[in-house]
Amino acid sequence: MQLDRELMLQGLELARRPVFVCGAHRSGTTLVRDLLDSHPALAVLPAEGTFFTNLERPLARLVPGQQLAFVGGEWLRRLANPIHKEPYWLLGRSSAERCPYVAFARSLMAWWPIARAHIGRTASSWPLTAVALAYAQCGCGLGRESPLRHWVEKTPGNERFLARLRAEFPAARIIHVVRHPFAVLASHAQAARRAGERPHVGRIAAQLLRSYRVASAQSAHCAAASYLLVRYEDLLESPAHSAERLAGFLGIALLPVLTRPTVAGAPAASNSSFRMDMAPGHIEAAARDWREVLDASERARLIAVLGESAAQLGYHLGTLPSWRRRVLQIAGWMGG
Repeated sequence: MQLDRELMLQGLELARRPVFVCGAHRSGTTLVRDLLDSHPALAVLPAEGTFFTNLERPLARLVPGQQLAFVGGEWLRRLANPIHKEPYWLLGRSSAERCPYVAFARSLMAWWPIARAHIGRTASSWPLTAVALAYAQCGCGLGRESPLRHWVEKTPGNERFLARLRAEFPAARIIHVVRHPFAVLASHAQAARRAGERPHVGRIAAQLLRSYRVASAQSAHCAAASYLLVRYEDLLESPAHSAERLAGFLGIALLPVLTRPTVAGAPAASNSSFRMDMAPGHIEAAARDWREVLDASERARLIAVLGESAAQLGYHLGTLPSWRRRVLQIAGWMGG
């Protein structure tokens, strides 16, 4: 695929204005991404970027000639949406006249050397930028009349890499999503029990602790122009106000689409782990009470690890009896 100079310059300008949506797993990052999805000023990747968390290491082990094939194959798989949730075929279905996945592959092949040469000078994550530009061209219509201002990707856990993200993209905007820890664990527990497993409470608590500490530090010291903290509960309670905050933060028009979750333009599945029968494209606010899912031991573990950090974000988990605190201290749950 040939790219003319005007398209290339427009793409490189867009490449320097990413929006990174991050937060601990099951904190609501998917809902935020889906609310941004249909805005005409945003090219929103419909699958997680996972560059620093998953792709960077295997990509580094490949010779340069193999890297494009690896990234291209991985993203073609993601665009077919293999997570067993509708909508599938995120670029649309193929026809006798057109295959959007071939078009995406050709676009990625065209943007790859451009991103490497220009973005790669300062950003190790330039392969993700090449994917974003290819998706913007094929899925959003990057071109002379395009209204695109930002590209958006979400990866849970990316808050661990904020220093790298900001160094590589000085104009980046960060949207950090947090959620009540009992609700996060309940969501994990529901998914684990559906699979016949038990949730890994220790690992979940550690992820939340890192995320909460980052949120507290960033909220206290970071300029509001580059970082926005979003509480999942606020999204559910007041979608209109949350849409206003998101639009103001990103400098985009406040449109009704910011309250309707979609994936690649199609209505998104329910944001609740407990309600799979909801009509797509709506925010599900009536989540199941965590008291029906978590036992006292699981709640006590989260209080032991997260009590102070959660309270700084407005999540007051309660206190533990002295005997339970002593048991958790012996078990090693009261560490920092």
